[in-house]
Amino acid sequence: MKKIIFVLLLILMPVNFLIPAGEDHNKDWEYQLRKYARIYSLVKEYYPGEVDVEKLFFASIDGFLKSLDPHSYFLDPLSMRSMTEEQQGNYYGIGTRITKYEDRLTVVAPLAGSPAYELGIMAGDVVIEIDGLNTKDMSLDDAMKKLRGAKNTYVDIKVQREGLKKSLSFHIKRAEIPLESISYAVIHPNDPRIGYISIRTFGSTTARELKEKIDTLIKENNMKALILDLRWNVGGSLFAAVDVTEFFLERGKVIVSIKGRKIKQDFVAKKNGQYENLPLAVLINRVSASASEILAAAVQDHKKGVVIGSRSWGKGLVQTVYELPLNSSVALTTAKYYTPNNECLQRDFSKLEDYFSIITRNDYDKNDGIKGGVTPDIFVRGEVNPDLIVEFVSKGVFFRFSRKLIDSNREIGKDFQVGKEVIKEFKFFLKENKIKYDKKEFAKDLPAVKKRIERAVLSNKFSISEGIKVYLGTDPVTGKAVEKLKEAL
Repeated sequence: MKKIIFVLLLILMPVNFLIPAGEDHNKDWEYQLRKYARIYSLVKEYYPGEVDVEKLFFASIDGFLKSLDPHSYFLDPLSMRSMTEEQQGNYYGIGTRITKYEDRLTVVAPLAGSPAYELGIMAGDVVIEIDGLNTKDMSLDDAMKKLRGAKNTYVDIKVQREGLKKSLSFHIKRAEIPLESISYAVIHPNDPRIGYISIRTFGSTTARELKEKIDTLIKENNMKALILDLRWNVGGSLFAAVDVTEFFLERGKVIVSIKGRKIKQDFVAKKNGQYENLPLAVLINRVSASASEILAAAVQDHKKGVVIGSRSWGKGLVQTVYELPLNSSVALTTAKYYTPNNECLQRDFSKLEDYFSIITRNDYDKNDGIKGGVTPDIFVRGEVNPDLIVEFVSKGVFFRFSRKLIDSNREIGKDFQVGKEVIKEFKFFLKENKIKYDKKEFAKDLPAVKKRIERAVLSNKFSISEGIKVYLGTDPVTGKAVEKLKEAL
């Protein structure tokens, strides 16, 4: 009985009581580590259940880092691999673009030359199993992680294809798949002199990819001005941002500065004769962050182009990645980013709830009391999709209908437009698939429905680039960019 009481008292005692008393050690790192070690020994000795030690330590490290700032974080082995793939511009997998439409894990397109392409996996195939696991309740992120793996390993998938009663099984050997930084590179449909390039992320291949795309648009289309779209780009590598920004600045111009306890460095442009004289518009929105903000701020501060859209996120903390045992790492904030005009890009994060909810605040764009981020030269609100469109997209309605139109062997050219007959077929498709919708809402949003069908059809018939031209034709932000660039031509 005494032993039981002793254990109970031990558990109820403050941790400080378990460590010899002395001076105020609250700021003593070694003393605090002794506290942690003591808690570990208590858990190890007295906790009644099974303990996953690795999971316990990973969780404690993650919590420790989150108390510092919003952007220091711990990378477990899976997260570390994902970050490395993004930075290096490749991964090992089967080579498919997939998305989740309700509970259907759908192949949007196999990548040309990939294992999936070679084995005959097709756009529209629904992946129902991965390595024997049903995908119905599997998140898109989990599915992508399961499809990826080590080089030359295999993954088994089972797909359901429209028109076939039985599912198809594939035993696929993973191969190296390029992970491109550039989403689109096309001539804007509203002016053949103006190019449009969207950068998805900043990695080791971004500068090379961008140069190739710009040179191609100049050589093949006689491009005279460029729209660089950084909307929805949350950043990436500092060095990639510097390399890309350098294309548009004269030698010697400051791109960005970083300042920390042990780090202080100015990054400057090192070359001339690149694209310094190319009229430029940079597009940003509230999700544009970090590397995107470095580029936008440098272009703005040096007056090398016009920045259009909405105010950027305001992420100006520099993370240095340190490797740890067990194939893990820590991304620790070690400095802050400063623009050429010596403005810190980082927003205040003392109240995390406010920090992460800023994206929904109506006053964020023009509130001078909020410091950080990049304020555009011209404010233009991006297109907001009606609820009907959002619902149809989430259910894969446009994608599935476009596949049906294409498979019907009708004549579809790059000038395809949706008329009354196609809308009639679309309504029949909705009825046939028991997809309910409000008729008044449908009539009100008919122009948007037509554009979505056109985009889906051209994307699936020809290429994603052909589909994006439909979107660009009515996008108000790129429309304003075209208007401003015309003044410079």
